[in-house]
Amino acid sequence: MWQIPEDVPLFTMATVSRAADVAPPTIRAWFQRKHVRLKDGDSKAHINGLPNKFTLRSVLMLAVTSELVRLGSLPAEAFKCAEHWMGNGTVDGQVGAAARRDAGGLFADPFMTYLVVGVDTAVEASRPCRIEGINPHDPAAHSAFFNALFFRGRSSAKIVLLNMVDRRVRQVCQEAVLGEGAPPEPDWEAVAAELIAPE
Repeated sequence: MWQIPEDVPLFTMATVSRAADVAPPTIRAWFQRKHVRLKDGDSKAHINGLPNKFTLRSVLMLAVTSELVRLGSLPAEAFKCAEHWMGNGTVDGQVGAAARRDAGGLFADPFMTYLVVGVDTAVEASRPCRIEGINPHDPAAHSAFFNALFFRGRSSAKIVLLNMVDRRVRQVCQEAVLGEGAPPEPDWEAVAAELIAPE
């Protein structure tokens, strides 16, 4: 199975723009105003210090940033949340953890992975958002989702379903490498379940 390498600069600004659903001039303005910055692995262009090619991890972060900006966050605050997701995972046995999650990754099936940002303007430097894993099949999913939305007693929050962002970005990046006719990435868990199902 072919997988997109996460830390190799393969993707142009056009691919980032398509994956994040944001015009290239807007993304360039974010870089020029230092709302977002180059990450390890991105290759630098010779003009204006803007990236020439992006890694998959950077494309994911910029897509999450754009989702939060659409919900009303400032670009710099949105990027801090994307960095928090990309830089912090969840280890087995961690207090309050629904399951294990790698940095920049998603909780394993059946959990859905949400990024939740509160509405107050004071943002903690070490934890500007929360990454929540919620099992939609769990009878307590509604209360878990409610707690994610209203954490720390806040009356409302911005929430991004990271599973959908991750899937969209990977599809756009796969098409950028393999061409427009690239087949969509299969649901590998469904394929595995079918292969191991009894006859």
